[in-house]
Amino acid sequence: MSVQVGAPYAPFVAITLDRLNTTRVDAALAVAFTVAGLVQVVLAPIAAPGLGELFVVGSTLPLAWRRTRPVESSLVSAAFWLIPLDGFPILGFVVVILQFFALGSRGAPRLAVALVTGWAAAAAVVGTLLGPEQLVAVIGAVLVVVAPVLAGQLVRHLRQQNQVLAELAEQLQEEQRRVEEAAVDAERARIAQELHDVVGHEVTLIAIQAEAAASALKTSPERAGAPVEAIRATAHRTLTEIRGVLGLLAPGGDTGGATSEGLTELARRAEAAGIANSLVVSGDPWPDSAPAGLAVNRIVRECLTNAGRHAPGEPVTLNVAWSPQQVQVRATNPTDSRRRPTPGRGLTGIRHRAALLGGTFDVDVHDGRFDLSVLLPAAAAGDTR
Repeated sequence: MSVQVGAPYAPFVAITLDRLNTTRVDAALAVAFTVAGLVQVVLAPIAAPGLGELFVVGSTLPLAWRRTRPVESSLVSAAFWLIPLDGFPILGFVVVILQFFALGSRGAPRLAVALVTGWAAAAAVVGTLLGPEQLVAVIGAVLVVVAPVLAGQLVRHLRQQNQVLAELAEQLQEEQRRVEEAAVDAERARIAQELHDVVGHEVTLIAIQAEAAASALKTSPERAGAPVEAIRATAHRTLTEIRGVLGLLAPGGDTGGATSEGLTELARRAEAAGIANSLVVSGDPWPDSAPAGLAVNRIVRECLTNAGRHAPGEPVTLNVAWSPQQVQVRATNPTDSRRRPTPGRGLTGIRHRAALLGGTFDVDVHDGRFDLSVLLPAAAAGDTR
């Protein structure tokens, strides 16, 4: 018959079994030393009849609890050292070393260990003075008690240090796992944002062209060809853009595309799709400014997408101003002044891009106009001039 232990009780059961095994080993050791001591006392008495046997049993049997009850067993064992002897058990020193090494390595609290050590040292001195040994033997009697306790304390300190190091290693592994998970989550968010910026813009253009085609089919079917062709071209371009995003997200991928020509092409395509806009680019983009250039490209794209989605038919004004110290992107379009801008994925993505490059992001609705402004500093954006 097998017994299954629930998870909450497993540690308790493991500790209990470990203590049982420890007690069995120590009990067997105590019995062996006791039997050996009694044999010696019978063959070569070391005290008056009965006292020798009492000394062996009382000072040796507590070994059975030296690791489970180190303070109590040491206290009891040392009490029997006050029995006057004419000799000493051959294995008695081994018993003392084992007993008080366990006191130093496992005894608690420290005050109790110190008091029991002092008591045992005093009992050893008294027992030595009552015996036939010379006065100088008192030094050895004290050392045989104190030295194992100090050695046990050192081993205990090393054991605690190893335990702390093991816990730190586990914490470092856990922290490393969390960092790796955070990096994966950040990369997923980055991929999601890039796909949103690309696909959201192009799909918005497709939706606008589809509405134009549907309207033309109702009134002038011959005029539906142009928007349908625009839908086809936009769909193919979207596939190309998605492939470009995959290359963009790869380490060392090309992150360019924010030159005046690239922004002009974005504005032209949006105009062709029905998003009226005016783009003004001033200044020269910084050399080697790929992170800032990509951010500007995505911000302009998102501004056009938002204008077409949330303010259809309203013109959007875009201004991109490059200077040696910073680049500012500003977008303005008419809107309902009673509606506050809702932070969706698009605006959230713009804010995150600005924060990542050490810039600022501001959006507001006033006087019936939606105003968005992003400022990216040159140094934080990766300018290497």
